[in-house]
Amino acid sequence: MPSDTIDVRGHRFHPTWLRDNCLCPACREPGSFQKIMDMGRLPGPPAVERADQDDVELRVDWDEQPPHRSVFPVSWLLAHAYDPPAPVDREPVTVWDAETWREHEPARYRLEDCDPEGGPWADDLARYGFCFFDGVTEESLDRFVPGIGPVFETEFGRVVEVRSEPDTTDLALSGSELSVHTDFSAHMYTPPLLQFMLCTEHDAQGGESVFVDGFRAAEELRAKHPEHFEMLARTPVNFQQLYADRRYFHQRTRPILELDRDGAVSGVFFAHSHACNWQLPPEELEDYYAAYFTFFDYLKDPAYQLRFRLRAGVCAALQNGRMLHGRTAYDPGSGGRTLLDEYVAWEYFAARRRYRRQRGLYLGPDEDPDADR
Repeated sequence: MPSDTIDVRGHRFHPTWLRDNCLCPACREPGSFQKIMDMGRLPGPPAVERADQDDVELRVDWDEQPPHRSVFPVSWLLAHAYDPPAPVDREPVTVWDAETWREHEPARYRLEDCDPEGGPWADDLARYGFCFFDGVTEESLDRFVPGIGPVFETEFGRVVEVRSEPDTTDLALSGSELSVHTDFSAHMYTPPLLQFMLCTEHDAQGGESVFVDGFRAAEELRAKHPEHFEMLARTPVNFQQLYADRRYFHQRTRPILELDRDGAVSGVFFAHSHACNWQLPPEELEDYYAAYFTFFDYLKDPAYQLRFRLRAGVCAALQNGRMLHGRTAYDPGSGGRTLLDEYVAWEYFAARRRYRRQRGLYLGPDEDPDADR
């Protein structure tokens, strides 16, 4: 049989791809599905001897010695199709602004009633980019976060205390206004993060918290200023943070807007206080500044902002890389304002949800430890 592609419900699969992705225990370690097969050990390119399929599976017999058969569930093939590609495995996302949030405010959760591996709180976090917990203590948060994944260690430690300090080396550790931003925008190798922001005291005058859905602002920018959107998505610019007391000078070069393969916004990384030393061609500089400040204007517009005063015991969980947060100025002399930040790589949160969606493609009922849940 010639090495023609095999059609499965309108998707084409090449024999070489099929042989490389054989799911049998001789080609994949059964417990992890890690690849054992090395096609470099075959005497030549894979050749199909016979192939047949029904509504459930595709069966391929290979022209090999000893004989070898691959069996592919149709559902598995459709999930991994590439010609044409299967849809991106993307979570449903609901973008929001101040008005839509007030009209359809999601539920708030008690942390003690939540499972760190998932549940309604995680559904809201994935959909809206953040959610709120009540009745949270530092101890209960520190028990909850490791259930999602390893806690992300920062240069400030496992838990970052954010409060006003004299002679600070960080704007966040002052009473100054903080424009909305994503954390760690100046750190080159920091992954996208899930951030837990716990308020432990707030007696100071001012210091109202501000939250913005970066996906919503980016959506508006694309609709009304497509040339600015394209500029921010394709142009890497520099972010930096100097910590003289710790002897660190962080620098990162990246676009502010990141897109997935279908062109959907998959990340927003913005921190005006860290943006500097842009190395742009002179002929692009004015256009880039126009794009940057148009986007910044959306982020500062009250129509896109959720504003309220955090109180002790309230914790916000944020998708850092979508959600931007900031605060109004406050007077440290009028009382204390302390937030505790704890982080875990967003990938662990996403991986748990992906496991729930896709485990059926790999695990049978007898193999699935969660089959009875």
